Amino acid sequence: MHSAHPKFLRLVALIIALAACAARGADTAQFDVANQLYEAGKYDEAKAAYNQLVKNGTLSANLFYDLGNAEWKLGNSGQAVADYERALQLEPSHPQAKANLDFAREQTGAKVATPQWWEQALGTLDANAATLLISVSAWVALFCLAVILFRPAGRTGPVITLLLSLLAGAYAGGCLWEATAQQGKAIVIARTVQAREAPANVAPVADILPAGSEVLDPEIRGPWTCCTLPDGTRAWIPTDALEKLKQQT
Repeated sequence: MHSAHPKFLRLVALIIALAACAARGADTAQFDVANQLYEAGKYDEAKAAYNQLVKNGTLSANLFYDLGNAEWKLGNSGQAVADYERALQLEPSHPQAKANLDFAREQTGAKVATPQWWEQALGTLDANAATLLISVSAWVALFCLAVILFRPAGRTGPVITLLLSLLAGAYAGGCLWEATAQQGKAIVIARTVQAREAPANVAPVADILPAGSEVLDPEIRGPWTCCTLPDGTRAWIPTDALEKLKQQT
């Protein structure tokens, strides 16, 4: 009676694995189709195909980079900037996304806050890599601690390794915090928008932000969003003129 259970579980695992492989194959095929549409100049259709992959949860730096290119071709410069930013969140060293992001912002005159040195230092690892490094560092630290406690004294190697692993874990924790903070940004997707001192069209103008400009700590309050402008002041921007970087999947 019980001998059938392991066989059944193996069969279920095999079916799940085959289904996952089929899904990956389908997504790869759809990505190829989207790229072909882009190369053919059918940017609207390519955009729709890329967005379908995003909805499917097939997120990658290359996907957002290509989606950003399609948005740029369609004249949606703010959307393009948002997608290049998402590509860099997934792969901070993606050279094409970084180059296109700089080019797009130069063309639109977008305003962004000058990053602090520590923000630049902590922006080298994406969230997945930082999480992995934290896990590895924790296990190494526990192993070294066990060696220090239960082995004779006089061994400096485990102590040095423990300190290095703690430093690596602290750095990875900082990178994870920075990656999470970056997801809280929002990008101006309107061609240009007036940031106002109060949530009303008659309120004094605090600043004028071109497409692709970056705001921090957006708090949506219905049709208006309170956020931190690149110059550090708080102001109100119409909600439909902004797009938060964090993807809802």
